[in-house]
Amino acid sequence: MTVNCLRCNQKLEQYGFTGLNFVPEGAGTVVLECPKCGHLEFLSRTSPLLADLQASPTFAGDGD
Repeated sequence: MTVNCLRCNQKLEQYGFTGLNFVPEGAGTVVLECPKCGHLEFLSRTSPLLADLQASPTFAGDGD
């Protein structure tokens, strides 16, 4: 299944994790960001749309 940006129809291949939790029952939230137009969509970590996408690396910390 391919996932495309709702705004410009660019094919999306990665998703990132957020520190936000909008989804009930602690399912967690991921963000899809279009590399072409910058459009953002928030999804549950359990969304079937994520099955064919790769998680993008997340760097966190204070840089020390």
